[in-house]
Amino acid sequence: MAKESALRVLKGIEAPLEIVVTRDDISDEAAFRGTGVLELYAELFPPNERDDPDDLVRWVLSDDVGEPQHVTIDGREMSYQLDSRCFILRAGERAVGLGFFTHDHASRLIFCNHVGVAKARRDGGLALAFYRGMVDMLDELFPRNIGVVLEVERFDLVMLRGIIGQRERAPEQRIGADEATEIRKFLRVGWYHKLGYRFLCDATTLQPLSCRSPCLDPSLPSSRWADGEEDYWLMWQPRTGAAVLDAGELWRRAVETIHLEILAKSLVALDPVGRRGYWHYAATLVARTLRESAMMRIRLARYPGTDDLLSRWRRLAIDLPI
Repeated sequence: MAKESALRVLKGIEAPLEIVVTRDDISDEAAFRGTGVLELYAELFPPNERDDPDDLVRWVLSDDVGEPQHVTIDGREMSYQLDSRCFILRAGERAVGLGFFTHDHASRLIFCNHVGVAKARRDGGLALAFYRGMVDMLDELFPRNIGVVLEVERFDLVMLRGIIGQRERAPEQRIGADEATEIRKFLRVGWYHKLGYRFLCDATTLQPLSCRSPCLDPSLPSSRWADGEEDYWLMWQPRTGAAVLDAGELWRRAVETIHLEILAKSLVALDPVGRRGYWHYAATLVARTLRESAMMRIRLARYPGTDDLLSRWRRLAIDLPI
């Protein structure tokens, strides 16, 4: 039976929709898969951004359940303690939205792995209501958390200015596929800004710091791991009332938490001997990211110039769902 504290009905939404969460409302694999959430996941995210669906099922239902875990590599035992949850926005019994979050007990950070709403449901403020509902539930589940960190795709501000300027001069001209991709990246950041997220930036230039994510598939030959890497920016939303963390310390903690504590340890734990090389690869990549930013002053900020561009884009009134 669902826990009353977990099951939520979204208010202010025309159709009755509810949020359910794994292990509180959905505790077995058949019921989880039966919601259609994995099909929605495949629809919303490209292959290079998706985890293996079987890994996701394992993490949210059996592995990342808030208990201490241990993995031994090169004779060194390392511990980690994760709690992963998949929030599902349901219309009837079918998923129309999803949010995949992981809480790391050591850092007290919550990592937003994925969040999205079906394309046909992205009007009327549903996505914002769903996200805020999930954050409220996360604060109930993890009352000591200090906030949520997420990765966003980088965009080219110069290219964006050119795209928007060209549409202002020739509004009848259609937007190409590559241009639409760049605009969508930009609009997603605007959406996160609306939620209160800020970039982890170089304090001097206010440019977001780049964070390189390891390949998500350790089963590939090691010679192909570099091809699976992606560069992201990190955004941060503190929990209301949480103690303020120095931005430099937050950057270090976020990079290590996302790519070592959550990603690498979870993947290596399946085969510590066979994936020993993957662990060293991921650890080396994280060390390089932190070394490159070691001398920077870091602060939280919005990306300069994006507010004006967002206003100009909205005036064009082009329908481009994100």
